[in-house]
Amino acid sequence: MNKTLKELHVVAFDVPYPANYGGVIDIFYKVQALSEAGVKVHLHCYQYGRSESKMLESICESVRYYKRKVFRNPIYNTKPYIVASRNSTAMIENLLAIDCPILFEGLHSTYYLDDPRLKNRCKVVRTHNIEHDYYMHLSEVEPNPFKKYFFKIESERLRKHESVLKHT
Repeated sequence: MNKTLKELHVVAFDVPYPANYGGVIDIFYKVQALSEAGVKVHLHCYQYGRSESKMLESICESVRYYKRKVFRNPIYNTKPYIVASRNSTAMIENLLAIDCPILFEGLHSTYYLDDPRLKNRCKVVRTHNIEHDYYMHLSEVEPNPFKKYFFKIESERLRKHESVLKHT
């Protein structure tokens, strides 16, 4: 491990504890290992249905929770819903307050990746899936016409949104 890495922001798409499904398992054990290695982890979690966690607060330098925004009509947006619903002015302010590298966990968490205020920051994105393929496959098996349409639109938006990765 790089001895110069003392602090790190980790932006999680969900609260990663309890570590009981897919992507949060990876995030939790990564945060735990970084903490055990002496890295001061500033964890930023989007919250929607999972509670704040004393466990995370015990292993991280700081843990911030942000409500995921739920839109009544997710069709009318230019960004993918899974990205647009994860933005918070408090989070960008907290990222700006501590000048250290940022790890964005999942394409879901990249709302601020291209923010000009983070231009000179070291930023890394760890993608969990090829999201546009995942959503296209969901559209192919979805019987509900509204959901099928949503998944197709979301797939195309995610494919276009991937260009944001050039900002890492």
